[in-house]
Amino acid sequence: MVEIIVFTLGLVLLIKGSDYFVEAASRFAKGFGVSEFLVALVLASIATTLPELTVSAISSYHGNPDVALGNAIGSALANIALILGVSSLIHPLDVEKTAWRNSLFMIAVTAYSGLLMYDGTISRLDGASLIAIYFGFLYYLYKKHMTLEDLPEEGRGDPRRDGLIMLVSGILVVIGAEFVVDSAVKMARAFGVPEVVIGLTMVSIGTSLPEFTNSVTATLKGLHNVGVGNMIGADILDILMVIGVAAVIHPIRVDPSIYAFTLPLTLLVMAILTAVLRLTGRINRLTGTVFLAIYSYFLYVYFTGGVNLPGG
Repeated sequence: MVEIIVFTLGLVLLIKGSDYFVEAASRFAKGFGVSEFLVALVLASIATTLPELTVSAISSYHGNPDVALGNAIGSALANIALILGVSSLIHPLDVEKTAWRNSLFMIAVTAYSGLLMYDGTISRLDGASLIAIYFGFLYYLYKKHMTLEDLPEEGRGDPRRDGLIMLVSGILVVIGAEFVVDSAVKMARAFGVPEVVIGLTMVSIGTSLPEFTNSVTATLKGLHNVGVGNMIGADILDILMVIGVAAVIHPIRVDPSIYAFTLPLTLLVMAILTAVLRLTGRINRLTGTVFLAIYSYFLYVYFTGGVNLPGG
């Protein structure tokens, strides 16, 4: 019971800290005249992926690479199959047709991470290559889309105040992540559940709640491009930065179930998303139903022991 309370408290800190970070980061960017495109595509996804990044980094530092890698891949799957699935059931998501290119890049980096997992270990050098690709991606976005805009003074906010809010909320996220990791591992051991299952399900869903909240809110407000763009950006971050940073801190031993089952399933939903965006530019309720069916199958297989797990 104590661990459940600690886990819940950690999630609250993660969610609220990320929420404040998102709002402050947006105002901070406007304060320096950064284009709205980069605010939505980069800062929003960075802020909402901060829990996954922090949880995985701390997990790796404490010698729990199963939680780190499981959280990253599990979150990437949940972002599309669960979050976009639910959002599209609320309202079909109309997205600009050029979005499929970013989705295709998401598939490419995920497939590359799969190649790195082939030998059973993601080394520090492998992790560094993932991080380098992400910064190369940011540079590409900067060169292609960065524009300075003349915003009215009232739209600029107070960069100093917003910077302080970002710092404090970031600390809350770190503390919350520490609570989540510690309590999740203890619960896994207490109930005899493999830590990889906890990372792939409870932790990954919990740390994806900021993305879930943002996506549903964007859907209800009719800002479909923001919701879908945030999910694609978050998945790119999950694969490149979350796994990359965790591997640089501590080489990651790849659980066979992740490479043989979860990763292919993640690539499948990414391929479906890319095909739908390329052909129609819309994620309808039928696609959302397919996504949720795939995610339900994923949960069923893991919780019924359908995948060969360590010690299982």
